[in-house]
Amino acid sequence: MTASRAAARRALAALLLVAPACGDDEEPPPPVEAMCKLGTLGEEGAPIQIEVIALDSSGVSHPVSDGDAVDIIMPPQGGRVLFLGVRATNLSACGVQLSGALRDPGSGRLMSESRTVNLKPAGDGWGASVDVDISTFANVGVCPNNWSSRDIFDHDYEIVVQVKDREGRTASHTMQVRPACNEPELEVECRCICKHGYILGEACE
Repeated sequence: MTASRAAARRALAALLLVAPACGDDEEPPPPVEAMCKLGTLGEEGAPIQIEVIALDSSGVSHPVSDGDAVDIIMPPQGGRVLFLGVRATNLSACGVQLSGALRDPGSGRLMSESRTVNLKPAGDGWGASVDVDISTFANVGVCPNNWSSRDIFDHDYEIVVQVKDREGRTASHTMQVRPACNEPELEVECRCICKHGYILGEACE
């Protein structure tokens, strides 16, 4: 190697040592919940209260009570889900960890999903998942059905819905529901991929 080439390499190495790495001076953006300014719902420090809601096949949420039907819905990502959300009070509207699950009472197996959401204040001390924003609901994937001991539709299952606030306080509800294939134009496919024993890739008439 010639002296001039060696000197050039030494100069390049020196530049690399002193040059700042791209992006090192930039701090990562804060989490979405850190930018939330929605405030506290209800009474600060009081026990959290929740009511379970679920989206129906028309995209409208309804309260869920023990024994109710809950629609099985086709989400943008495919398959079939239950959109389980909450109305809640006595917690911050920001950074709420929402968890939803469907449990097969026969086998005890369950499908669950958890996410961090900001609840929309309703003006009465309560906040809720937002009908037009499915990201504020737990998207509990229940079909294709390769996990349950029975058909998902027209049978009784348990749902478990829980919230946890940023202080770690929790509230939950467990109730019996009956999932239903209730999207008329998609009912045949729903009953196919949600049946007991469905094999992934099986053709649905």
